Amino acid sequence: MFLKTPRASTDPRVRSLLQKAARRGYTQIVELALERLDFSGDKAWLRSRSVVITFEECWPLAASLAVGRELSSKRAALLSVTKASKQKDAAGLGALAYAYSEGDRSMLDCVPDQFALRLVAEALKRPTEFFEWVIGQSKVQESTKAILSAQRYLAVATWQWDKACILAGALLATTSDMVMSSAVAPTDEFPYWVALDKHTPEGKTALSEIAREIDVPYRQLIWASFYFESTSVNRLSPSVWWDAEKAWRLRRSGLSLGAAEDLWSQARPLVRLHLEGEASSLKKFVETAEAPWLFPAREKSVPE
Repeated sequence: MFLKTPRASTDPRVRSLLQKAARRGYTQIVELALERLDFSGDKAWLRSRSVVITFEECWPLAASLAVGRELSSKRAALLSVTKASKQKDAAGLGALAYAYSEGDRSMLDCVPDQFALRLVAEALKRPTEFFEWVIGQSKVQESTKAILSAQRYLAVATWQWDKACILAGALLATTSDMVMSSAVAPTDEFPYWVALDKHTPEGKTALSEIAREIDVPYRQLIWASFYFESTSVNRLSPSVWWDAEKAWRLRRSGLSLGAAEDLWSQARPLVRLHLEGEASSLKKFVETAEAPWLFPAREKSVPE
């Protein structure tokens, strides 16, 4: 008798759920999503995303990052992020530097340090030279560990903006405080509907329909929902680069911070109601104890 090996598959709902739960501090939901994705065969994505989530949400944790092919290492990395206060400067600097590397200069009036922006943008083109230089800038052991981690895991990031985030973390390790703090675990039930955002087919449909209903541009609604819902965290440490990226991205869509917050306050209950059924299905899919991914059926042995 033997267990049936799952075929690799992609479920954007569970992928999105994993990151939303990690951001908001829901350890049990992270565990469930992680197990679900691993069983479905999404192992390579999980390894890559465990690295990227660490740098995006809590870059100082890169100093202790150790992600291999085994599930336990991915779980350890993701739960460390889930339980920590978030520090999102690498995400902000990385996103802005990627846009700069693509020829966009519209962020220059709102970034805290144009030199750092250009450094990370150039590092995307010449990572080897960047790491040789940035290691020489490190003065403490924790900083060096974070830089070496960035160098080690840069190749596992699929997208250029994810690579920019990792490179940003390496630079920040030489210029920023790496002190970490924990966050209080949430006690309320996880809102599954927030996982169904612009990264999922269900979320795109809901946002598109609500944008038409309240007569606002779809682009404005997706960015308002992203910055005021999808990226919500259990606790955020001061993150000036993240603040700069948020203000820049919203401005490009024609919104101020206040206008974007007002827009999402208006649209939020409508989107939540629209996604109620899909959210319930996702919750059942991930949480039910009778799910076949938790207790896979054994195939009958064939008599010789």
